[in-house]
Amino acid sequence: MNFETEPALRRGDSVYLVGLNRSLHATSRKSIVTNPYAALNISSADCPRYRATNMEVIELDTDFGSSFSGVLTDEQGRVQAIWGSFSTQLKFGCSTSEDHQFVRGIPVYAVSQVLDKIINGAKGPPLLINGVSRPMPLVRILEVELYPTLLSKARSFALSDHWVQALVRKDPVRRQVLRVKGCLAGSKAENLLEQGDMILAVDKEPVTCFCDIENACQALDKCSDNDGKLKLTIFRQGREIDLIVGTDVRDGNGTTRVINWCGCIVQDSHPAVRALGFLPEEGHGVYVARWCHGSPVHRYGLYALQWIVEINGKPTPDLDAFLNVTKELGHGEFVRVKTVHLNGKPRVLTLKQDLHYWPTWELRFDPTSAVWRRETIKGLD
Repeated sequence: MNFETEPALRRGDSVYLVGLNRSLHATSRKSIVTNPYAALNISSADCPRYRATNMEVIELDTDFGSSFSGVLTDEQGRVQAIWGSFSTQLKFGCSTSEDHQFVRGIPVYAVSQVLDKIINGAKGPPLLINGVSRPMPLVRILEVELYPTLLSKARSFALSDHWVQALVRKDPVRRQVLRVKGCLAGSKAENLLEQGDMILAVDKEPVTCFCDIENACQALDKCSDNDGKLKLTIFRQGREIDLIVGTDVRDGNGTTRVINWCGCIVQDSHPAVRALGFLPEEGHGVYVARWCHGSPVHRYGLYALQWIVEINGKPTPDLDAFLNVTKELGHGEFVRVKTVHLNGKPRVLTLKQDLHYWPTWELRFDPTSAVWRRETIKGLD
């Protein structure tokens, strides 16, 4: 099969879904594209976890079920999209929820753009892939969750006819404007963009879809006089405003370091946590992602979904500060811990450290060897 990026799929195009069914038999099904620009809208789950955002997917006229995966190709076998699964959480009432899986087409350019950078030689840190060390691309992004609004609805928010017509000329198919759902906490866009803002243009050029924003971010790397900032034109509460908003550079490695202390797994706040739009004022703290049954944190009630911001009155704004403080704690010592929950509520509790059964250890990911390395930080000799 060959990967192709052009031409993009259009409504009414015929495609073949080639993949494996539930019995792992190779199957090919013909279908018709009904919507090549369906914007995903996956709400936050009860526990912060990865969810696809700022992404357009492909919808077909046939429901092949959530167990059928593969690729979408044309008649010549050229891959147009990956038929991939997404997870969301359906909520019933106030306290009941259930995970739900659905499958949509992911345009192949989302993969080929990154793949081309890896093949041609990127500027990022090396990563071992199938025994070969390759430099990974650094990705510049605007850490803002966006969602589309039809221009017919945007008029009711007093968006001017001038901008409506400009956006229609830019994209007569989608006929939409992007709005801000929220900024990731700790991002350079935080406190600049507000919920409900309409993003009209970048450098005075109208934008109508997520790809326009991504392309504008990538273009910043080709210029040296922009300081990694976008010149945005937004519409906020009936006013047109020009803003200069910073972007963030990510290496794509995700979490590369975790610490187990007294039976709880702590790490830096990952993107799904920051997407909630809140970090503690006390230096952001370290995030408790998991806890172990029978551990000191279990017995004394230090559970997940909160940040540890102080140990015995000493701030723990990051993992290094957290390690420096916990290294000084002895076996059997009572420790006062201040936490802040995801809902913003602070709490102070005391627990008894047990270095015999629950020593402090650290896991670090080495991208050059693709290996996680475990090191005991403190335990009983």
